[in-house]
Amino acid sequence: MNGASSFRSFGLIFVLLPILVALSGCSADSTVESQETIATRETREAQDVTVQPEEDQTGVIRNPAMGWVLYADAFADFPQANAYWDSQDPYAGSASIFYIRLPWSQLEPTEGVYAWEYEQNFKDLIQGALDRGLKLAFRIYVDSEGSYQQATPGYVISAGAEGIVDANGRWNPYVDDSVFQEKFSSFLNAFASKYNDPAVVDFVDGNGLGRWGEGNQLKLLGDDVYGVLRWITGTYAANFTRVLLGVQYNKSSTGFGLDNMDAVALGEHGYVIRKDTLGLPYWFIEADKERIRSHFPGVPFYGENVYQYLQSRQRWADDYDTLYAALEAVLNDALSLHANTLDLRIPEDTEAWFSEAPDLVQEFIVRGGYRLIPAEITYPDRIGQGGALTIAHTWKNTGVGVLPNNKPQWNYKYKVAFALIDPATEQVVFSAVDGAAEPSDWIEGGQYSYTLKVFPDSVPAGSYKLGCAIIDSTMDNTPAINLAILNEKTNSGWYILGDILVK
Repeated sequence: MNGASSFRSFGLIFVLLPILVALSGCSADSTVESQETIATRETREAQDVTVQPEEDQTGVIRNPAMGWVLYADAFADFPQANAYWDSQDPYAGSASIFYIRLPWSQLEPTEGVYAWEYEQNFKDLIQGALDRGLKLAFRIYVDSEGSYQQATPGYVISAGAEGIVDANGRWNPYVDDSVFQEKFSSFLNAFASKYNDPAVVDFVDGNGLGRWGEGNQLKLLGDDVYGVLRWITGTYAANFTRVLLGVQYNKSSTGFGLDNMDAVALGEHGYVIRKDTLGLPYWFIEADKERIRSHFPGVPFYGENVYQYLQSRQRWADDYDTLYAALEAVLNDALSLHANTLDLRIPEDTEAWFSEAPDLVQEFIVRGGYRLIPAEITYPDRIGQGGALTIAHTWKNTGVGVLPNNKPQWNYKYKVAFALIDPATEQVVFSAVDGAAEPSDWIEGGQYSYTLKVFPDSVPAGSYKLGCAIIDSTMDNTPAINLAILNEKTNSGWYILGDILVK
């Protein structure tokens, strides 16, 4: 190497040496700072995190005791399962409940022989509803007026029950007859053994007497209407201890009377109110509506359109210029009465709602029933192992109806809960219920705030997800109510709110 080259090489080393030393020093300092940052992050005080979940403002929310209802309305004839579901399939995803209204004789043609065990078409119809995610509802009527067959089974007559033959030659029972009451009570006991299951059945009409099962034009041997009401409601209530019961809120002078229904069905047995005259301007007057509203929110309301066979019979044309105007009146009645449910009804009616008034269908989807939302949740981003976890949470209901958690058949089983969830397995490692938060109190327009303080002392150190849910306390605290929010959801139903560290 010549001198110039040696000098340039040595000079380069001389120039680079302090730079390398400086860089080395910077690197060492950066390492120290990074370690300090990590230490600070792990030891700093907890900071509050506030979450405001994004609302689902358009989607179908399927929940117990609410939503659009499809009907198998067996007054004209009992539908064939395959044809029925073929026609309802385009619309079934918008509904929550499948309501079956049929005569007692359809379910028990001979004593002890039940359709749910032996009649394939009935079983297929039921299974079709369950396969589509619909819950069941029932009305069983005993009076033959309007029915496609004698409503009370012949074996009841053979057993000695007294009754009357109508103009069509069909026998109808005196509903205060002791033999009739004994046989119908036995049937209800068998029926409830199959269907007193809230996982499958949403509600049962707990009356079924009189014309169309609505409790009017009662046929009696004597005059003890009040005694008949106490018998029928008490029998249903004794058998359906876990499923909601409804009563047709009929003001007819030939029925039970509204004061009696208030005292017995609503007061003693916790029935919900059902009404089938929505949209009828000259009969369903404002005073009737105000009486129903006076029970809200303690008693939910289930609505039913007064008009049926919308395309083939067009009875609505007597009262309205267009079908849309009739359906709009029905919807307005439902919303003003805080309706939890409303009927799409039989296939031709369902198709008419969707073809003539899809906007009205959508409006009840987003406003009917209850839509529960955790509007704001505040929690610490970390807690010490065994330390306190404090969660402030505010809820609202954007639907016109109410979650009827206060009914005796449910007995406040739905509860607000929070959970720490392992993000790798989605397993709940800790959960707690806030007993102060009562969903049946939440109505449209309100904000309901609570603070829960718990000590998850058995939770190992680590990073977790904080989840919330409304759980069913009778089903091992399983999440049971779909919330109207768009947050990520675990397979078991917990809505993810964010991250939390346990140290």
